[in-house]
Amino acid sequence: MKKASPRRNNEKQRLAVIGFGRLGRACARGILADDNLELAGIVRRADRLSEKLPPPLAGVATVSHISELADVDAAVICVPTLQVFEVARGLLQHRIPVVECATLHEEAFLSHKAELDRLAIHHETSAIVGAGWDPGALSLFRGLFAILIPKGLTETSHHPAASLHHSTVAGTIVGVKKALCTELPAARGRKQRYLYVELEEGAVFEDVAKAIVADPLFLDEETLVFPVESLAEFEEEGRGIVIERHEDAACGHQVFLLEARFSETVLAARMMIAAARALPTRHHRAYSLYDLPQRVLWKGLAEVAERQRF
Repeated sequence: MKKASPRRNNEKQRLAVIGFGRLGRACARGILADDNLELAGIVRRADRLSEKLPPPLAGVATVSHISELADVDAAVICVPTLQVFEVARGLLQHRIPVVECATLHEEAFLSHKAELDRLAIHHETSAIVGAGWDPGALSLFRGLFAILIPKGLTETSHHPAASLHHSTVAGTIVGVKKALCTELPAARGRKQRYLYVELEEGAVFEDVAKAIVADPLFLDEETLVFPVESLAEFEEEGRGIVIERHEDAACGHQVFLLEARFSETVLAARMMIAAARALPTRHHRAYSLYDLPQRVLWKGLAEVAERQRF
């Protein structure tokens, strides 16, 4: 296997995707969409090589081992957590920098990072570990909240519960094909309803939304209505989370609240790609997102943010 070769300043960073499940697909698409990156190829199981890749990946090199790909600068590892260490070790031994998002926490994460750090130092390459959603982007949100409210309590609630009754009633509104209603806690104990609707053909979203919020069943709490193309796909991909941090009463009354509905796979892929862009700036170690300066993750967006006023 050839080790990763140094890039010239004007060259795009060439990334290989290891594994081609949902995360691997999301990473491959994200790399193709980034003007500063190039998809070197996809490494997948030998028994799947004959399968055609979905658009826009048609034509991308697909191999059973990374040694079959040319000029790989780094690899994003998209295999199940139990396989991540062995895959990462093999790549680091051949001096190929890696990004991974194994779902490890607490002592298991620290031990995993320490071992990859040892390998990265020995083989003179770099790794970024835990660069997905959780650990990853969610860790950064929690950490920022803790900086702003040093003494307090953080509560995290996953997968907000669906309201079957409200979903059923919303599905009877003219123009609604299917509906899904979730309830999320808002500030000071209030609740908000997030209602996702798949519309009948020809229905106008604004008219449907007005009819829903005017229904007596939805008048008791604030209801936010969002259109989705396919509710089935949305339910499969969607995740919900609420993070709330309250300051200790003796220190003040600060409260931060983050509410989100998202595709965990897509966000993990985006975080991995951001981390991969940071690899050329790192020395021969293993890093977590906490070890990286924010600017190396933001790239060109940092200059925009510095000038921006909201």
